[in-house]
Amino acid sequence: MRFLSLILISLFLINCSNNKAENNQEKQEEKVRELIELKDGIYTEWYPGHKQIKVRGRQDEDEKRQGIWKLYGEDGTELSITIYTDDKKDGHIVVRHPSGAVRYVGEYIMDERVGEWRFYNEQGDLIKTEDFGYPED
Repeated sequence: MRFLSLILISLFLINCSNNKAENNQEKQEEKVRELIELKDGIYTEWYPGHKQIKVRGRQDEDEKRQGIWKLYGEDGTELSITIYTDDKKDGHIVVRHPSGAVRYVGEYIMDERVGEWRFYNEQGDLIKTEDFGYPED
């Protein structure tokens, strides 16, 4: 009988901790939803406090990314520009160091890296190039 009581208490405690974890996850998701705005097809995600935009770009009716999307640092520095077609990277990309200096530039075709990509250090010096070629038609 004592063993059965221990099992029941253990199951109760496990269930309580699972419910608590689910509630915490729901609260986190709600906080994220509060930081997201979708207006006239433009998706905007804010840093906490709604003082600075984190991500902005256009979404279609299926919530797929389309066109130019930009990522910003908490200080407003533009950290990246990426072009999308139907939720896939499809065009040029520029990614910056937090200082604003270019980190790398390249191009995608439907989520595949193509062509020559150039990588830079924070001082703006070219440190590496990599050629991904182009898919054969």
